[in-house]
Amino acid sequence: MKEAQLIAAGLVKDVQEGSNLSKIFQKHTKKNKINQKNKAQIKDLVYGTLRSYGKTKFIINKLVKRPPSNLLILNLLHVALFQLISNRSNSYTVVDQIVSASNMVSKSHTGFINGVLRTFLRKKETLLEESQNVLEAKYSYPIWWINQIKTEYPKAWQNILDVGNSHPALIIRVNLRKTSINKYAKKLETQNVEHLLLGYEAILIKKPMQIDSLPGFNEGEVSIQDYGAQLAAHLLDLKKNHTVLDACSAPGGKACHMVEIQDIKLTAVEVDKQRVERINENLNRLGHSFKVINDAVNVKNSWHDKKSFDRVLLDVPCSASGIVRRHIDIKWLRRFSDLKYFHEKQFDLLKASWKLLKGEGKLLYVTCSIFNVENRMVVDRFLKEEKTANEIKIKFPKNVNVADNQLLPSLAHDGLFYALLQKE
Repeated sequence: MKEAQLIAAGLVKDVQEGSNLSKIFQKHTKKNKINQKNKAQIKDLVYGTLRSYGKTKFIINKLVKRPPSNLLILNLLHVALFQLISNRSNSYTVVDQIVSASNMVSKSHTGFINGVLRTFLRKKETLLEESQNVLEAKYSYPIWWINQIKTEYPKAWQNILDVGNSHPALIIRVNLRKTSINKYAKKLETQNVEHLLLGYEAILIKKPMQIDSLPGFNEGEVSIQDYGAQLAAHLLDLKKNHTVLDACSAPGGKACHMVEIQDIKLTAVEVDKQRVERINENLNRLGHSFKVINDAVNVKNSWHDKKSFDRVLLDVPCSASGIVRRHIDIKWLRRFSDLKYFHEKQFDLLKASWKLLKGEGKLLYVTCSIFNVENRMVVDRFLKEEKTANEIKIKFPKNVNVADNQLLPSLAHDGLFYALLQKE
């Protein structure tokens, strides 16, 4: 256990210093050739620690007058406190192993680690009760995030924060080019995989399982995609032979979905070269074919052949606040000032994409954010400036939790925002 604790503490430290968890986790596990079982244990520790970081930070501040300057030692404390709070393992084992792990980092801190954790165990009930009176500790988000959600969603803010701390459900998309949703559902029944049909091509898998263990996954019959994200292809109102632009395409899930449900001529543009590789991986596994361009959508659009598109999907870069349960590091990486940065970037992308759209064509603006400044405020600003743009009212499925085009995070879907615009 101590090796997993030590690696987890290092990864948490890297996140607190600004690193993207997905990238450093993949890099670290690959470099050190960590097997699947140990990888799962480390992931559980890292995600759990980051989910409860606000609470463990509160506890450390209560018990420690001067936190250690050695950040690895400090984050070993966070990892151990998460384990002790969640009761994942025997408390004696947790303390014994974390002390051993700290000895591998700094022998002078073993007594400190041992003392803090044993004090916590004595005062555990009182400290946890006190933590419920401090918002940052109770919900384990930065206070600016909590205040913003409270302001924007006065009736739903607690549920939004709680869902963001939950484990996301495994939701798949059936590839209609290879099978039907009913045929695939029968295949799941045959293999005793409990599931729930959500709508369109979306199925919720009730119990966690390895992705490549899903029937037909390696053969391209299904993909992993949130139900909320699967709405995009349907909301865009695709018709046969439409020319379609996916303006910020990676990792390609929405692009692949579009060609699965309609015979269209699709162009996918993505500025990040590494993320283009992910699009191509999806294409190869699913058996699709469409044009993928490694370039940027901007005022110049130098990649463009001057032929306008019938439809544009604009899934813009954003704070990712609506998918925080899948990317738990986002809570601690984002700053309030980032929201203004994203707003300007999104507005510029919207203007640049609009130029590529035919008259009477439709553009779907999408974010995976729940902050208004990235969503409604961007769209309203654009509608005010662009006289050829009109917003079309979207009719969402009944099982989607939505308020003014904003999907509120739920068991079945993440917190995405949609706006459908039509050009005169």
